[in-house]
Amino acid sequence: MNNDIIKLLNLEQFNLKIEKIDTTKRNNVLYCYITLENQKEKCPLCNSIPIIKEYINKKIKHSISNNNPCFIIYKARRFYCKTCKHTYYENNPFALKNDKLSTYTIYAVLNDLKDHTVTFKNIAEKYNISKNSVINIFDNYIDAKRRLLPEVICIDEFYTSRKRQYKYACVFLDFISKKIIYIYPSRRKDRLTSELSFIPKKERLNVKYVIIDMWDTYRDLSSIYFPNCKIAVDSFHVIRHLNEAIDSIRIKTMKKYDKRTNKLVQNDIYYYMLKKFHFFFTMNFEKIFNGQTYIQKMKTKWTKHEIRKYLFSIDEDLKNAYFLKERYREFNLTADYETCDEELELLIDEFLNSKHEEFRTFGKLLIHWKVEIKNSFIRCQGKRLSNGPIEGANSRIKTILKSANGYTNFNRLRNRIMYSLNKDIPIKGNPIRK
Repeated sequence: MNNDIIKLLNLEQFNLKIEKIDTTKRNNVLYCYITLENQKEKCPLCNSIPIIKEYINKKIKHSISNNNPCFIIYKARRFYCKTCKHTYYENNPFALKNDKLSTYTIYAVLNDLKDHTVTFKNIAEKYNISKNSVINIFDNYIDAKRRLLPEVICIDEFYTSRKRQYKYACVFLDFISKKIIYIYPSRRKDRLTSELSFIPKKERLNVKYVIIDMWDTYRDLSSIYFPNCKIAVDSFHVIRHLNEAIDSIRIKTMKKYDKRTNKLVQNDIYYYMLKKFHFFFTMNFEKIFNGQTYIQKMKTKWTKHEIRKYLFSIDEDLKNAYFLKERYREFNLTADYETCDEELELLIDEFLNSKHEEFRTFGKLLIHWKVEIKNSFIRCQGKRLSNGPIEGANSRIKTILKSANGYTNFNRLRNRIMYSLNKDIPIKGNPIRK
């Protein structure tokens, strides 16, 4: 019977020697009365054998049920040493000194907080404790320190809150392990300069590659504080600028045929097709639906090849812009670091001499980031340098912020993100006694 109750309470880990145990339920609250065997502990001051002065009931919240609160009523012995007049309690295996929550509850809360999709409120409801108790547990036991700088670093930012002094926080992530190195409260140059200057120079010299988005501040700081590194720009951001350029060209062409009506089907057929199939200009053609698509205005079905052929027939300059965009996309997918210079120069020249202002602007962007674009073709452990790992981390960070409806305490937010995403942050002052 005792073993069944111990299992019910999830107390097997404590290897308890129980003298008496009993349970009762009142008003949907489970009470477990426990008296341990007397271990005849010696006085910690003089090593004499004490006597039992009295028994004191200690009420400890022990959350094992999603439905009902549970309390351990621990009948603790209070000893008195006749030799040195010292009084003390026997060892409490259920909770730390002066703590009203069991160590099991604390451990369960901390373990659940490794899931980035749950909130403090979710866990409070699960364990029948207050939200503030969950927050206090987290703040008391989790303090994520900066990890040592690895050889390959991804740098990116995420939006925190418009209520903060700095709306964007900056994330450093290990490209190889995909673990967050640290999160800085601001992406501003002055703030990052202050933070990075505290990192030992020997550690900073170890960095070989830094991957960034197209933010000049990251490039400037990387060249200063990581002097041995090659800086690579994430190719996704280059392609995004290219897609924005081709889409702007499409819109300009489309507007030539606008009949100023809100109803798409009443507009010119060219306007209709360029608007309805806008994604043909930015999406990889291979990924577009391969079957037949019904075109309402024409009362017919066309394959993607027929649709693209018609779109190209509308405007020759738009068609040429599309194929130049595709040339760069193919270059981005297949180029090699050792041999890409010539093709990159040719592409830059064609963009700079384009009829379209948007492409000329893109050509200037390629010149501004030419070295970093070339470096993006470097491979490390078989993987091309990119900010893919940090984009995945940012997606989970957004989930944490959205689920909690934001954080007012930045240190708590940083600890929560690193604890949930890295999974290996140690618990400060381990509360579990085995």
